[in-house]
Amino acid sequence: MTDAPALESYIAARLAEPVAPDIARIADTLMARPGAVAVLFYGASLREADNARRSNAGPLDFYYLVDPQAIGLLGRMLPPDVTFLPEGPYGAKVAVMSLEAFSHRMGRHGLDTTLWARFSQPTRLVRVRDPDTARAVACAIAEGVRTARWWTAHLVPDAGIEPLADWSALYAFTYGAELRVERGDARAVAVTASEPAWYRDLATLAPLQDAPENVRRPARRSWARRRLAGKLLNLARLAKAATTYSGGVAYAIAKVERHSGRPVVLSAWQRRWPALAAPLVLWRLWREGRLR
Repeated sequence: MTDAPALESYIAARLAEPVAPDIARIADTLMARPGAVAVLFYGASLREADNARRSNAGPLDFYYLVDPQAIGLLGRMLPPDVTFLPEGPYGAKVAVMSLEAFSHRMGRHGLDTTLWARFSQPTRLVRVRDPDTARAVACAIAEGVRTARWWTAHLVPDAGIEPLADWSALYAFTYGAELRVERGDARAVAVTASEPAWYRDLATLAPLQDAPENVRRPARRSWARRRLAGKLLNLARLAKAATTYSGGVAYAIAKVERHSGRPVVLSAWQRRWPALAAPLVLWRLWREGRLR
């Protein structure tokens, strides 16, 4: 069984680790807004802190949690809202959702796998409104870790032999439920190799439970539904972000070109109206196999 208090305490301690001053300044800017609850720093810009400051780096990645009344209707229907904050040398990509929505999406019964997969990886809670909110964030992420371990036990062949292999295999499954440019298996190995102690510690604090074959079969069928739903959700979010994220279309196209080694050819009207063209362009890239 998972030692819930120990897991939550470990995650809370890791969330509280310090960040660079430029990251803290961006978090301060976000926390000054009405309805702010917490600011999380995560993703490749945390894993590769030195590379994130190169001249060709993309924007830094933040999740910004707010009170429910600070979220518009579309943001409640299809979270998160994604915006661009022109802070620091390369700006920040900010995903916005309520703390309630954040916590709800960490459970294993929803179709959306993105959030628990993302936040079972190392994260920093850069700013938070109060200690109760900090505990709520840590508990939500701990639930995401438990969800990740449940799916590991039910999806990964020969799970339990080596923790890093388990986590890499799980992330390859979750990347397969998203629209991604890079290959999921290679990316998954790179993610777990960036901080192996984190994944080994989580494997100890949230050990795998037995999952006999008669339980695995329906879980695999359930995952197939999540794989389809996840790609559709990603497509909808990308189309939505094209209207809310300044420079988001250009950023996405540059990423596709960098990973595929081929230019993305746009017509004159697509270059002039990138937000309107985004759904068609994304569909074409998926059909060409450049989004998986």
